[in-house]
Amino acid sequence: MKKEIKTIALLTDFGIKDHYAGVVKGRILKELKKDCLVNFIDITHEIPPQDVRKACLTLYFSYKYFPENTVFLVIVDPGVGTERKGILIKTEKYFFIGPDNGVFSLVIKECLKNRIQVECFYINDKVLLKPPYSSTFHGRDLFAPAVSFLLEKGIEKRVFIKLPLKDLKKLDFPEPEKTQNGFRLSVWYIDVFGNLITNFHRNLVDKDFRVIVNKQEVPLVKSYGYEEEGKVIALFGSEGLLEIAVNKGSAYKKLGIPEIEVIWK
Repeated sequence: MKKEIKTIALLTDFGIKDHYAGVVKGRILKELKKDCLVNFIDITHEIPPQDVRKACLTLYFSYKYFPENTVFLVIVDPGVGTERKGILIKTEKYFFIGPDNGVFSLVIKECLKNRIQVECFYINDKVLLKPPYSSTFHGRDLFAPAVSFLLEKGIEKRVFIKLPLKDLKKLDFPEPEKTQNGFRLSVWYIDVFGNLITNFHRNLVDKDFRVIVNKQEVPLVKSYGYEEEGKVIALFGSEGLLEIAVNKGSAYKKLGIPEIEVIWK
């Protein structure tokens, strides 16, 4: 009989120079009692330290491309060791485990917008934390065992205790601000290339518009190579969000965080 392969996707701020990410994987495997095939995928371990907002956006950009029943373990946890809860989020296709600090805000928001059922559970640390354990490394001592328990036994009530969604910590990601002639945009994310990814999705409007950056119009192009090297451009990136970029350069280095507007033609 062919064994099912369990996919675990990790997203952390641990970096790759220290042992932390590897230890979390090892602890998951050690806690698995039955013979289980596990496929680890590292989304990234290079989230800036304690940057919960960037982790939230990175997860939002990533999760929908994974196979059903993937368990996403997200450990960007500046509140580790405090009274903040560890949580499990279950949607129709995926599971998410991590701290209750808002890191799952955009995933939950998108699911609810698309009428996808979302359930939330508190991880009972009194059951899963086994002495000796650390108050500074819940990734190893709480979240890794929670992943293993979920894979083996599912959502048992003594370990995963139902929580109302309204009780979860939420992060605020502003929508485009309506103006008399269009929208004023915010930069949600700066990628490794220095592209400024805004909160303006291509599906937001169905009329022609101009893109204004620091009071100057910039060309709206299909991809990065459709303008001269070093020129500021606007385009819709892989997630359908409007980006401000520089062909073969960094928009962030050139512009910082500029004023960005969409103006109807």
